[in-house]
Amino acid sequence: MRALFAEGAAETSVLRHLDARTKLGVTAAAAVLTVSSGGFVGQAVLFAATFIYALLLKRPVLLALLYALMAAMMALATGCAFLIESWVPGMGGLTVKSLVIPFMRGASMMNAVMVLALTTRVEDLLGTLERMRLPFIFFLPTAVMLRFIPTFTNDIRQIWETLRIRGWAMGPEMLTLHPLLSARLLLVPILFRALKSSETLGIASELKGLGTGERTVMPQGRTLTSLDARVVAAAVTTTILVVLAEVFFRNVLMLGTEVSMP
Repeated sequence: MRALFAEGAAETSVLRHLDARTKLGVTAAAAVLTVSSGGFVGQAVLFAATFIYALLLKRPVLLALLYALMAAMMALATGCAFLIESWVPGMGGLTVKSLVIPFMRGASMMNAVMVLALTTRVEDLLGTLERMRLPFIFFLPTAVMLRFIPTFTNDIRQIWETLRIRGWAMGPEMLTLHPLLSARLLLVPILFRALKSSETLGIASELKGLGTGERTVMPQGRTLTSLDARVVAAAVTTTILVVLAEVFFRNVLMLGTEVSMP
């Protein structure tokens, strides 16, 4: 479990050297393409590109766990739909096929946001937003969101180790044989810790003076490097490929969010 949340690999990732503006642009482009693309081929291209982007983070175990959680949620949604349809015919309709594109959309955004959150210091991001002359309403939510992700993973690690100290044999066997008990033991403290952490981070950001007025010294921006240029070029290429896929292959393997009719 310690290896899962270890930050040593992420510290050596080449993505650490990317400018915050580049990572913000990649995340924004992924968000726009995720919403605007409705075809299977376009979403597959976007997912493949963001997956390669996330692999450069050098956190394969964490990435595998997140994908496993998403797959479990997908399976749970499908199972619930089957149960509903068995009780009330015509009220279900969700299938694995109909959840493929929503799954890829969520995975693509997770890939982009994870890189932004785990490789960008809050100070760098806020400095970038300030240089862009964005209003304060963007500052505090962004600061809390990005700082919350590593804090949240640390909370999970602490809760996991606390349960093991108290005698609960937390592990794959426990999660498989006693899923409801495991969910109760993990989700309840995680929920309360998440609420407390988000409140604490918000208060800390306000106490640090965010939004209190103009700074006398503007933060100095970094110079974009050839690495930033290559990432931007890859993002532009991906955007073009997704647009072409939407124009020419939108109806190929159209899985989308179609709901099967009774």
